[in-house]
Amino acid sequence: MNTRHILKPLVAGLAVVAVAACTNPKIETAQHLDIQGQDAAAEAAREYKRLAYFENQVMWDKASAIAFSEKAIAAANGEPLATPTGSASANKEIAAAYQALNAMRAHGGDQIAPKATGQAIARLDCWNEQSSEGFQPLDIAFCKDGFQEYVSETASTLKAAGKDISGIVPDLKSFQITFPLGSTMPAVGSDATLDEAAAYAARYEKMRVVLGGHADKSGSREINQRLSQARADRVAAMLRARGVADAQISTIGFGETYPRVVTPDGQRSTENRRVEIVIGPDKLL
Repeated sequence: MNTRHILKPLVAGLAVVAVAACTNPKIETAQHLDIQGQDAAAEAAREYKRLAYFENQVMWDKASAIAFSEKAIAAANGEPLATPTGSASANKEIAAAYQALNAMRAHGGDQIAPKATGQAIARLDCWNEQSSEGFQPLDIAFCKDGFQEYVSETASTLKAAGKDISGIVPDLKSFQITFPLGSTMPAVGSDATLDEAAAYAARYEKMRVVLGGHADKSGSREINQRLSQARADRVAAMLRARGVADAQISTIGFGETYPRVVTPDGQRSTENRRVEIVIGPDKLL
């Protein structure tokens, strides 16, 4: 049998399919996006763009590629990011994930943890899309694991900012230490709290420790920003000295932006000169 007569049409057909997969205008527009910025929308746009490329070039799933391309274009153009309500998914676990993520965004996730929140939005849409297809377990796991990692980072950062999200994510433990005016050394008596926090972090193998540094309004915003970061960094060093692994710890300085007690500008407040130590599993949902 002359296989050339069979192979030539087959190869030609595959080439046509491959070309067709690349010629949709929305897919082409998304792949040529120059996405700038570090906000949640830009982060989501970058991940949607990557997902669209994968679906188009690797999976040859044009419908999914177009859907992710549309989301990438919208996010890159600054359109408000939207996550479906829980009822938008037949999967109860995914429906609950949408509800939790929306609640975190309502508490300021887009502003307080923009990178993690943007990634969580895109990865959750990916998890939902892959689960609805239902025949690619590795892809489902990739999207789900990514969502769980990033939404956990969002939750921990929100709590480190002082946001009360206990009704959304109950599995986060927090400790608080305060600081003298203008100081990066914790107040006298903080050692017991640091010991307790380090012991809690050691209870389980995979624990995330997020340290949110804060300042009161007695100095300039610029000084308070530096001071809050220095306080978080100091506590990180003290926890490492107590056996907490460096890889577990992340720090963020919030300056005077998220006070525990609202005060006029220039007023001193011991409660606001603090570090919030937030500890919980690296995957919460």
